[in-house]
Amino acid sequence: MISPETVKSYLKDVLRENNFFLVELTVSRMNRINVVVDSMKGITIDECASLSRIIESRLDRDREDFELEVSSPGLGTPFILPVQYLKNRGRQIEVLTNTGQKITGILLAVDDKQIEMEIDTGENLKSKKKEELNLKRIQIAFNEIKSSKVIIKF
Repeated sequence: MISPETVKSYLKDVLRENNFFLVELTVSRMNRINVVVDSMKGITIDECASLSRIIESRLDRDREDFELEVSSPGLGTPFILPVQYLKNRGRQIEVLTNTGQKITGILLAVDDKQIEMEIDTGENLKSKKKEELNLKRIQIAFNEIKSSKVIIKF
């Protein structure tokens, strides 16, 4: 079986050189390799294909068969890493806390312990004018967050 550490070692330099970060890497018992990468500016299909070619060129199919998929995190996919919060500052996100509470608001700031959001307390829900909303800043510690994701609006 191909180890995740082996695949990570193949990617280490190219990720650093291109300012990409590894979001997730899994290798199943059947050698299905799934690599999820991103960057602060996003990542293109061509960049994913290039990373796939780099990994594939270093693995030996004659020795061990494998299936490889390299992708970016999908829209609405829950955050896995703190850097994903940094990337999404200024965007509307939904946070599910460990207690089951859903909090929606604008992600304002991130540090190593918590996030800060601006939320509407709901007192003027019918108003669409920002000056009429009852906005409040809150902090949520990472250890209180079960999941978070960007809210996609069309």
